[in-house]
Amino acid sequence: MVDLSYLVESARLWFFIGMTVIGTAFLVTLYFFIMYILKVRKIRKVTSSGGGYLLYCDAAYFKGKGKRKNQEDSLYISPIADSATNGTIFAVSDGMGGLADGQVISRYVTERLAEEYPYSFEDTEANAAKIRKISDEVYEKYRLGGGATLAMIHVYANAMNFYSLGDSNIILVRKGTATVLNPKQNYISYLVKKYASAGENTHEAYINKSSKGLMDFVGNLNSKVIRTSSPIRLMEDDVIIICSDGVTDAIPVVTVPRYTDGAATAIAEKLKLRIRSAKRKRQDNYTAIVIKMDSSLF
Repeated sequence: MVDLSYLVESARLWFFIGMTVIGTAFLVTLYFFIMYILKVRKIRKVTSSGGGYLLYCDAAYFKGKGKRKNQEDSLYISPIADSATNGTIFAVSDGMGGLADGQVISRYVTERLAEEYPYSFEDTEANAAKIRKISDEVYEKYRLGGGATLAMIHVYANAMNFYSLGDSNIILVRKGTATVLNPKQNYISYLVKKYASAGENTHEAYINKSSKGLMDFVGNLNSKVIRTSSPIRLMEDDVIIICSDGVTDAIPVVTVPRYTDGAATAIAEKLKLRIRSAKRKRQDNYTAIVIKMDSSLF
């Protein structure tokens, strides 16, 4: 008689191995299915401003020292843990070169912004008043002998408000096109408007030696804070770059979209490398916060 016990034991072993593999595959599939459901449910929250998927801020920043003796830029990002309730504040302040204590003033600006947090998303005038108050405080100490710029955005529920003093930049990159959202408060802007309204050639504005001088900034008394009149609706894959003018001096705004593929950290690295590779003889200090609007949680 043939002994079939070995075959039976072998079949039993393979049966248990097969069931283990099937069971493991089932558990793994169940795990990813549950994660997918949770992800979809979280993404498909309806925002308070009219519906749609809730976007998330994928953010990164970089800083670098140019030819100046000190790095005079500062930045502020509000607590991410509070973003669902109060939104998120991103701000860059650039100490004005050639004036006293630029580094100290820019740091003072970002520290005071942190002290004034949280900000109302709806009441932009109240937020502008807080910024004017900070500017007046700087004026009281320096009496126009020192100052800084400010570029600040407030992101909440798929929308953004911005605030600006001076010539730092808020750039929105959408579908391959870069747009500077905030007009610069410098003398060249004034001259361009003046010549254009008179029907004259604006070339003179760009060669004027005083063209980069600021007409308003943090440290001016009762500064005119540029702000959004209504929130800007944000879309998935929008990239917002808040930066000192040292960034746009090295990278023309129209070329910025070339560097905006990938996550925020990758974009920040590419922009920083581009500035360094330019090797400009009079490179200013540079600081930027990069935000990419994303619906992905994983």
